[in-house]
Amino acid sequence: MSDNTASAGPVLVCITPQRSCAQLIKSGEMIALKTRSHLKVLAVFAKKNGADKENSAILEELYEAARMSDATMSVYFNDSPDILAAVVAAKESASAIVTGFPRENSSGFVNRLHDLVPAIPIIMIDPEGSEHRILPEKPDKAK
Repeated sequence: MSDNTASAGPVLVCITPQRSCAQLIKSGEMIALKTRSHLKVLAVFAKKNGADKENSAILEELYEAARMSDATMSVYFNDSPDILAAVVAAKESASAIVTGFPRENSSGFVNRLHDLVPAIPIIMIDPEGSEHRILPEKPDKAK
């Protein structure tokens, strides 16, 4: 790897208040290690749920997972997680965004996020830990 890879923006892992997101953080850590990037975790909770007792317990577990992966973690209460994630990714000059793999009845978060920040690769991690990527389109040089 070249030295300029080390100066790349962070790998940004987007999580929700679910215990399974600890594995997503671990996957993000592996990607950050491969790309010599640092790791940031973004947790977005719906405003209506706030910091209820169950979410608080899960949040503590996810903070610990982030700490164990040497990541910083930011928590927001927002009802537009796609817009918030796009703003954070752009502000941080993220080198990649890691998300879970959308389920059948998904909210459309990944598609909207890609529409908002099309230049940042999105790496979706499925339940088996496999990576699925949405890569930025390369500009057409013929135009």
